[in-house]
Amino acid sequence: MKPQTPSPKSASISNSRWLAYATAGAATAVAGVNSSEAAIHYSGVINQTFNAPASNFVVGTFPLDNAAVIRFMHTRASINHPSSHGAALFRIEGAALSNMFVGSAPNAFDRYPFRLASNVNLNTASPFNAMAGTSFAELAFHGGQANDHWLKGGTGFIGFRFNGGSGMEFGWARITMDGTISNTFTLVDYAWGDAGTQIATGQIPEPGSLALLAIGAAGLLAWRRKRAKTAA
Repeated sequence: MKPQTPSPKSASISNSRWLAYATAGAATAVAGVNSSEAAIHYSGVINQTFNAPASNFVVGTFPLDNAAVIRFMHTRASINHPSSHGAALFRIEGAALSNMFVGSAPNAFDRYPFRLASNVNLNTASPFNAMAGTSFAELAFHGGQANDHWLKGGTGFIGFRFNGGSGMEFGWARITMDGTISNTFTLVDYAWGDAGTQIATGQIPEPGSLALLAIGAAGLLAWRRKRAKTAA
């Protein structure tokens, strides 16, 4: 049997079909945005430099999930070194005692976060070591300690995990060190994933949801043009 050739009319798309495409596209885009934001939370670019004046300190506190926060400090207040020297430190507060970081803990008091490269899977990274009570974990300390990993200039990542009440969550903070004896540093940005979410150092929410939103907007525009043409 000879196949039938579709009529030109069957190749056209009705106004209602255009509206359905536009509505579905927009709904998918919105769902994609919500899903992405619920999975990985990104601070955006911060670029806050920590450079304490002589015999003093500066502290910056940034939100995580629920009551949890990540806190950075730069100090020149220690009497054990000249004011030209400095220490770069960080800790996590307001969450369960499972607050941890990827790094070493050679004794009961000192904590030394590793300087991680990009694209390290934090859910499988090791070793994770706990914070010692309310103490700060040390990035770099005045003239340098044997276990400091952040004395050199340049950018790296801190890996951490915490439980703010929703289960164990993993995250990263991107730090740029100035490489001098002052140990001045800049918090570039940070991110964390909801409980059960895989996240790697440097990973931020996927921009794919924006592309879906554009598809939905294009469908709506085409439907409006089609409707205006039909009305004319």
